[in-house]
Amino acid sequence: MSAADETNTAVADPATEEKSAQDAPATPLDGPAAAPVQQTVRAGRFPLRLSLPVTAVLGVVLVLALAAAVAFGVLLQQRAATDRAGQQALATAKAYAVTVTTYDYQNLDRNFADVLDGATGEFKDQYNGASQTLRQLISNAKATARGTVLGAGISSESTDQVEVAVFVDQAITNAATAQPRIDRNRVLMTLTPHAGRWLVSKLEIM
Repeated sequence: MSAADETNTAVADPATEEKSAQDAPATPLDGPAAAPVQQTVRAGRFPLRLSLPVTAVLGVVLVLALAAAVAFGVLLQQRAATDRAGQQALATAKAYAVTVTTYDYQNLDRNFADVLDGATGEFKDQYNGASQTLRQLISNAKATARGTVLGAGISSESTDQVEVAVFVDQAITNAATAQPRIDRNRVLMTLTPHAGRWLVSKLEIM
């Protein structure tokens, strides 16, 4: 073999090497460089799973959300019950203001019975104690009175007790006056529930 032939044999043809590289079987990657490829394959073949700590956190969040919803519902129910109690007591106070400021010396038994029927506690005791004196004064003066509510509002409210301020005019007549005298009163009532009714336990003239 000549020197030229040896030279031609030693120098590889680039086209031949490229074809050989393409025809050669692929060799799987080994070592650190193969890790990303293996992770990609695993992620593509198998569904991802949440780790135990993440699942536990989601469970706690769900429990807290349910507890907050329940607490909010309870608060709404309590608010509705309080509002309902306030409105019931307000209506009772307005009607009672007329009852307690209206009387007729010719019908005192009925008038006093109506007042006592809507009273309880401290106010009932006070009215019972003063009833004889009031009866005597009204009878002697031959007095009559008629109450008219001008306005009313709730001062404080709960399901156990409601305070109501009532503005009431009282037109009073007696044997000595030809024209009624108008007394303008502001009454503060404290009402408490008893056997399904709201009764006045305290009454103050402001």
